[in-house]
Amino acid sequence: MSEDTAVDSDRYLYGIVLTDSGLPSRIDGVQAGQLLTVSFGKVAAVVSDLVETEVLGTPDDLGTHIEVLDGIATTQPVLPLTFGTVVPGETDIAGEILAPLEAECIDALEKLSGHAQFTLLARYDRDTVLGEIILDNPEAAELRGMIVGTSEDETRTERNRLGEIVVKTMESWKPSEASTILEQLRPLAADMCEREAGQAEDVTEVAVLLSQKVIPKFNDVVNSLAEANQERLRFRLVGPQAPYDFAPEI
Repeated sequence: MSEDTAVDSDRYLYGIVLTDSGLPSRIDGVQAGQLLTVSFGKVAAVVSDLVETEVLGTPDDLGTHIEVLDGIATTQPVLPLTFGTVVPGETDIAGEILAPLEAECIDALEKLSGHAQFTLLARYDRDTVLGEIILDNPEAAELRGMIVGTSEDETRTERNRLGEIVVKTMESWKPSEASTILEQLRPLAADMCEREAGQAEDVTEVAVLLSQKVIPKFNDVVNSLAEANQERLRFRLVGPQAPYDFAPEI
């Protein structure tokens, strides 16, 4: 649904699309608001009215924000806005927000057309790599023997030291293992963005921008990687997504 007139209620902004784009018909916005577009020239902002802004920012709101953007991205390019972007009701979205950015947004949307983002996380299976480390490291094996059958309080020092060895060893393995994974993905990617590891077990977390044409082949490559490394690595693939890592900041 399109609406170009001024309103009194505050509005939540999801992203920027081309003016002739449609919206997901079965997805409600934040606070169950109806999705609307506000247009200027060849671009439009996807918005919904807010009931109240004081309670905005819940996990449910974040989930809705992602659901809306990913839903749009299944059929058309979209430039995602930061979660929690709200404009006062008196704001002229078309004139104040879209007009100055129209040319930049058109260029970015055209470049993203026909593409989707996928995010791949590869993570060590901690129990498996712990077994490998104990076999290869005499100190780790000794510490493990001291810990077995004791409470956490009784062997806190030993547990901490073993944890340090495990983390340090995984860190030494990661560059080589991450490189092997990324090299298999790179030939299919229009662009890639490796993220900073969130946990000690994370080997790599990478956002990949893919042409729609190569998505089946990409899935085959990921499945092959997961099968080849099933004893020690766990893979999680999310997508298709909106291009969070590849759209310009607006």
